[in-house]
Amino acid sequence: MNAVMPKMPLSGLILILAFFTQAAESATVIDNFATRQSTTNTVNGPVNVSGSDLSNLQRTLNSSPTPSGTTRIFVEDGLLTVGNSSNSAGTASIFYNFAAVDFTTFANAILLTTESSDASYQIQMIANGTSLLSFQNLASVAIGSPSTIRFDFSQFSNPAAFKNLNSLELKLRGTHAAWDADFSQLSTVPEPSVTALLIIGALGIVGGKRQKTSSGLTPAVKIF
Repeated sequence: MNAVMPKMPLSGLILILAFFTQAAESATVIDNFATRQSTTNTVNGPVNVSGSDLSNLQRTLNSSPTPSGTTRIFVEDGLLTVGNSSNSAGTASIFYNFAAVDFTTFANAILLTTESSDASYQIQMIANGTSLLSFQNLASVAIGSPSTIRFDFSQFSNPAAFKNLNSLELKLRGTHAAWDADFSQLSTVPEPSVTALLIIGALGIVGGKRQKTSSGLTPAVKIF
């Protein structure tokens, strides 16, 4: 005796389809800050970084106190920590170089997750040494309420740099002399093209069936 498979509503198929396609499309991790490194008022690196989805990724740290005092950068246990002493208005630079890749084939933005910051701060990004994202003012982030900030490629002075990208630099500074911040991941935004197309197509089928039903049209019945 052949078992008859129960019919699943199309809406259920759409949800399952969305779940699996979204699981297949994950963000590209640039740095999860697992590879240890630190510097105070000087340069450290380049250091080979593990846990990145980019090939041959190296990281260089450069802390520049201004005009004096202390600027520290620590990378440890999944956190990038930047801090300035009360008499320093310095800038922390995190510079990456890696095997050239066309970011535009799988992403259109960069994400930076801030776990906490005790004051407002600013960030600048430089792609390939020439394409600038001007300093952005970011609000303080309370402990236990992480914030993920999105930086679209289109915000950079030359978005085309992402078609053949081999370096990326982050510059961080406080809007006041003393500040501290923890960051947990630098990644890209995945393109949702596959998921979007499949779901839109499925929704189109549903919409078409509803339209036929509402217009009084009856689907043709095949007689064998």
